[in-house]
Amino acid sequence: MGDEPFYELAYKFRRILVPVSPMNPARLRELLNVAIDFGERYGADIVFLYVASSENDPAVDQLRKSVEEFASRKGVKHSFKVRKMGEGETVASEIVKELSENTYDMVILLSRGYYGASALLYNSTSIAVALAANTSVLILR
Repeated sequence: MGDEPFYELAYKFRRILVPVSPMNPARLRELLNVAIDFGERYGADIVFLYVASSENDPAVDQLRKSVEEFASRKGVKHSFKVRKMGEGETVASEIVKELSENTYDMVILLSRGYYGASALLYNSTSIAVALAANTSVLILR
């Protein structure tokens, strides 16, 4: 082996949840690139999740199209799922529900850049999910 870094994973990432939302196209591409990389490296099935605020959320079709185009070009197994936010629920609580109702080995989230006390003040979705998730969490800053 020589000087090459080496590590073994205790398990493989077979199914990964990747919540998406309307965002800057460059940030969406960053998230998609990381998710697709995990899909390619581990043969993972990637489930992209959008938490809609209503039945007729106009962002659903555009997000689905962007994600499908990107993931299909890379040839990674993927699906696009939409959950409608329940009354009194938050995006974070819907993501945590999805994690608890289905089997995932990891969730990959984008951060808006808040951390510490400011993350709590601004209701950081990524921090809330990381604290409540029943699986590995990767937060991209």
